[in-house]
Amino acid sequence: MRLKSGIEVVKSKVIVSGGVIEVYEYERPIFKGYKSNGGRCKEADEEGKEKNRKDVLRRARQKVRRIVNANVGAYGEHFTAKFLTLTFGDNVTDLDEAHYEFKKFIQRMNYLIFGTKSGNLRYTAVVQFQERGAVHYHVIIYNIPYTRVEVIQRTWRHGWVWINKIDDVDNVGAYVCRYMTKEVDDERLRGRKCYFNSRGLFKPVVVEDEEKAEMIKRSLPREKRTVSVAYENDYTGITIYEQYNLKR
Repeated sequence: MRLKSGIEVVKSKVIVSGGVIEVYEYERPIFKGYKSNGGRCKEADEEGKEKNRKDVLRRARQKVRRIVNANVGAYGEHFTAKFLTLTFGDNVTDLDEAHYEFKKFIQRMNYLIFGTKSGNLRYTAVVQFQERGAVHYHVIIYNIPYTRVEVIQRTWRHGWVWINKIDDVDNVGAYVCRYMTKEVDDERLRGRKCYFNSRGLFKPVVVEDEEKAEMIKRSLPREKRTVSVAYENDYTGITIYEQYNLKR
């Protein structure tokens, strides 16, 4: 519902990420387009900082889960999705050096598959540090034809490649997020992205129009519901959250 002032009142929201659909219903509506005159306190105690870090990690996982589910299986029958772990044989601890080598790997993969170094490969990568301090990557490539792991390892050149089997996983986004542990809050990643995406990915579809959201909710089969919870939110009051997985 949109008010005359241009402010949009949102009472419910539906997010479609491939076959996973999330439904939010709010006790107190959200007013989109409203600009607050209030300011944010510049100083925060340690408890507040810790809560903020947890919120940042939660949002990062949420974004990764949705973008992965929106892109897995979205590139036609000739391509599949592969979930790789890339490690360095040498103890590469510098993020800039590691990112440079990752960029070169993506260029070589593009040339191997598409015959060009330009960005045809679609992927999401999560950055982590091993116990020895070396950088490693968890990467899901969405549009890769059948390629043997030996070929991918030769293309990586710097260490080892593991392939995590995801063919039978019906919520790949949630599976990938298992690798986004507290290590993502590592001091070495402060001010840096803990994950990044290639260009050209499909985005989750967010529906906040009340009539459209209600139409989608009515069409969802109850037997496909995988999550149903109610929780208290400082802004929206009692919030009901449901998740449906149409692949189950």
